[in-house]
Amino acid sequence: MEGHKIIKAMRIYLGMSQREAAEKLGIYLSVYQKYENIPGFVMRANFTRVCKILEFMHLDPNKFFMERYELTEAGYEVTARETTGSPTNQQKRILRECCPVRYIRSRNRITEVTILSSDLK
Repeated sequence: MEGHKIIKAMRIYLGMSQREAAEKLGIYLSVYQKYENIPGFVMRANFTRVCKILEFMHLDPNKFFMERYELTEAGYEVTARETTGSPTNQQKRILRECCPVRYIRSRNRITEVTILSSDLK
């Protein structure tokens, strides 16, 4: 699961630096950075704190832990950049065009086709 990348992409999408996110969440910057930079840290961390972070990032904790979110192309491009400051103008432009995360409605077990929330009408 790429939970750490999803959290980073949503933070950048919301236009915050890591420091701003940590301050608004009431945690140390070094702790917040672990959530974004260490693969698997989200799954091993304090459940209540993780839920607070997810809700702050406008992500549903149930869907997150059931692996119902995935990065879009914009999300992958943004998380590939190793920045700790505010998003660059290029990142802002990319993210204005589309959200870095999409919700997976379901997967067809036979055909392996992913059904996204945007596919439903």
